[in-house]
Amino acid sequence: MGPVSFNISNQTKYDLKVQASNGAQAGAVAGAGTSLSFTPDDTNITCAMRWYQDGICILQGSVAWSAGGSGADDGWSTSNLICMNGEANGVGFSGCNEGWVELQPYNLMANGGEISVTYTNA
Repeated sequence: MGPVSFNISNQTKYDLKVQASNGAQAGAVAGAGTSLSFTPDDTNITCAMRWYQDGICILQGSVAWSAGGSGADDGWSTSNLICMNGEANGVGFSGCNEGWVELQPYNLMANGGEISVTYTNA
């Protein structure tokens, strides 16, 4: 796999903490953005996206990719809190309380590339 740049815009009213499966971490307070970079050695990454209000985690979603599949989850809850819009190597995706969104083709990130996602209040 090639290197991956993961860009996040947190346009919600909640603080966001990102925890990647390789140990990388980032955060973005409400209204801010952040990014993470991954090397070709990072071949199978899942990023837990956790939103906090007053220091308490209120919602968790994820963004994941590998050479064999990629997708994103805005985080399902009974009261819809967060929506997402993004692009992975030119393929758009969005979600608003429906759970996992599988990206096609299955090998979309096989050579690395860029994933950008913007989270907004529902």
